[in-house]
Amino acid sequence: MGCETSPVNEPLPLVLGVSGASGARLAVRALALFAASPDVPALHCVVTPRALLVARSELNAKIRTTRDWVAAAGLPRAARSKVVLYAEEAVDAPVSSGSFRTRGMAVIPCSSGTLGSIAHGISRGLLQRAADVCLKERRRLVLAFRETPLSLVHAENIVAATRAGAIVAPPVPAFYAARTAEEMLDAYLLRVADLLGISVDVPPLRWTGPK
Repeated sequence: MGCETSPVNEPLPLVLGVSGASGARLAVRALALFAASPDVPALHCVVTPRALLVARSELNAKIRTTRDWVAAAGLPRAARSKVVLYAEEAVDAPVSSGSFRTRGMAVIPCSSGTLGSIAHGISRGLLQRAADVCLKERRRLVLAFRETPLSLVHAENIVAATRAGAIVAPPVPAFYAARTAEEMLDAYLLRVADLLGISVDVPPLRWTGPK
């Protein structure tokens, strides 16, 4: 009786979750960079209804569906063909199961409600379930927690999520490397890409020591 085997260095899909926190420009830029990465054979995206509402406010009033949201990124055809979209209520999607192998997941942006649910294993909807899968399977989970100032509840949820194995990485601007708003987005997403182990095509926005 045989068993299924996979190459050790087989490129694995990446999951991108977009919650309803402010930061639609950051989410769309993450979509563009991650989908274009040669290290990402497929990008599985879960965009919540609240995220679409924020995108309508912050990006384009015509965004109504997840396809509209993807179109806002202006992806080339090759990158667009990698994107797989799921509805938040599609709890039977592949990313809801640990048997579906992925590189990990980034939630960009991550609202305080989403952080709290992930930190305490409350899987309401596909985004939170996919994040829970990453924790239980010991896969990399990066949460772009988008909130300030922090309450004690926020701080305790950050601790709980970190203890569970997540990396809470608020989108703090890299003032030492970036000068424009676009560069600040890219500098942050470069750090997220490093955490996920993928390469992205952005300018050199790293600290290299004093000039």
